[in-house]
Amino acid sequence: MGVTIKDVAKKTGLSITTISLVLNKKENRISEKTRQLIENAVQELKYVPSQVAVSLSTKKTNLVALVIPRKTFYYFADLVSSIESSCRNTGYGLNISLPEGDACLEAIREALRRGTDGVIFDPSDFNNDFYVAYMDLVLNSKTPICSLASAGAHLLPNSIIPDHRQGGYLAASHLLGLGHKHIGFLAGSRENSIVADLLRGIEDAFEEHRPGSSILSKDGSMCADGLSVIFGENNAAFGYEGLKTQLDIKQEHAITGIIAGSDSIAVGVLRHAQEMGISVPGQLSVIGYGNSLHAEYPPLLSTISIHFDRIARKAVSLIKKINQGGPALSPELISPSLILRGSTKAV
Repeated sequence: MGVTIKDVAKKTGLSITTISLVLNKKENRISEKTRQLIENAVQELKYVPSQVAVSLSTKKTNLVALVIPRKTFYYFADLVSSIESSCRNTGYGLNISLPEGDACLEAIREALRRGTDGVIFDPSDFNNDFYVAYMDLVLNSKTPICSLASAGAHLLPNSIIPDHRQGGYLAASHLLGLGHKHIGFLAGSRENSIVADLLRGIEDAFEEHRPGSSILSKDGSMCADGLSVIFGENNAAFGYEGLKTQLDIKQEHAITGIIAGSDSIAVGVLRHAQEMGISVPGQLSVIGYGNSLHAEYPPLLSTISIHFDRIARKAVSLIKKINQGGPALSPELISPSLILRGSTKAV
């Protein structure tokens, strides 16, 4: 049996109540000499307080819940790692839940029922039917819920949001500035709000570089002057098949640049290009999104960094501040950065 608080009491000659007050850092009139006596005994005995007992005493669990939809997990893999590191550095444990589709709301509710100091969640893959329920949950929860995307058109308090529109703009501006006239966008899911923001940013870049460009519906894809958009899944398989589709659509106007909605999609593009004997970046420029581990795929992938490490630190810090009595905070946009490696060049 391990060392208990009774052992600390026996060694110091003090009551369990006194020791508990000191260990839980509660306001009291205990002298500094007594505090030091207790702390020395704790170190000597190597006593580790029971987390259950601490939670009952402080009403805090020292746990953060991260809820990520299973189908977008690989997109957020780097974010998960960054949040785990930030929680560890801040003294929090981390519970990760990977629900399927519509089960995300119930996963958040379950985390709140079980007890947590905060929830981090990305609602970008929600359809419109679930936005209202999610907003109601966030606005009425006594436990802070940090959103990593807007809820529909609404920016919620306690949100740390990557500026995906700016990310789309940076990617398209880079290729347009290199002289690419026909660009393909392998977008990911049509319903995902990240994809919608990326497309708005790409439109912004086309409007800046080619005033008067317009988005038109055509054959299930979205086309503009020099832009072809295909929606699909956020994975390498979609990138692999999507490249062939892009090249087929624009046979009369050869695609020379591809914007991928994620680095995973970009990996599929690179693999298929290699099999087809298409040189990257000699014949085809490719830019990814996310600056994930896939950016190491040869040729080194140019991409957009959305700074998952910065988002993680801010999200965990926000939860800690609110639990220390701080107010709800206004949404914060995190600006992305263009990372140039070896997969894009001028035409």
